[in-house]
Amino acid sequence: MGEARVARLTETDWRAFAGVRLRALTDSLGSDDPQFRQESTFTAAQWRRRLRAHAQFAVVVDHHPVGLIGAQRQGSEAVYLYSLWLDPAARGQGLGRTLVAEAVRWARTQRVRHVTLRVNVDNARARAVYDSLGFVVSGAGELDEVTMSLDVS
Repeated sequence: MGEARVARLTETDWRAFAGVRLRALTDSLGSDDPQFRQESTFTAAQWRRRLRAHAQFAVVVDHHPVGLIGAQRQGSEAVYLYSLWLDPAARGQGLGRTLVAEAVRWARTQRVRHVTLRVNVDNARARAVYDSLGFVVSGAGELDEVTMSLDVS
């Protein structure tokens, strides 16, 4: 695998974003999932709108996005990270940590106090990534999830 870099996606990257997002949904939920079916019908304008509304970061290897994470402001105090995904062939190489670290760096530029996220309680790999960056369990999430947070102020 070539050298990896993280890029913040802009509206002009909507095609690449759509492609990696749909791959992530297929891998995570399957192509019969309602969320996949809905997003697979998005227009260019809808993908661009999503890129305007939230910060989206992709890890790129050999000019191909192989991972994604979203970041959304939640008021003046926090940024929420969501939808961390890596292509199965790119897993186990530290790229998830690289993606999360870049999203946390961006959150610091937003002058917030906390970064939060939710993760499945049984997802040991993801939890290890978050733990290594200083996130701590801060509460129960929905269903089988926990909420984790990181102070960045």
